[in-house]
Amino acid sequence: MTKTCPRCGKTFECVHSIDCWCVKVQLKDSTKAYLKDHYSDCLCKECLEEINGKQ
Repeated sequence: MTKTCPRCGKTFECVHSIDCWCVKVQLKDSTKAYLKDHYSDCLCKECLEEINGKQ
């Protein structure tokens, strides 16, 4: 499924399964809490990694 990142507007592929690239990104607990509070949908890899690095 093609999605649009709600943070940067970039389009990316989301497969909604354990084969998705996002499963391999290890998020900190603080990042998970931030994402839950600020976004209701998937973010692109670049935004996810950037936020994970700041939390």
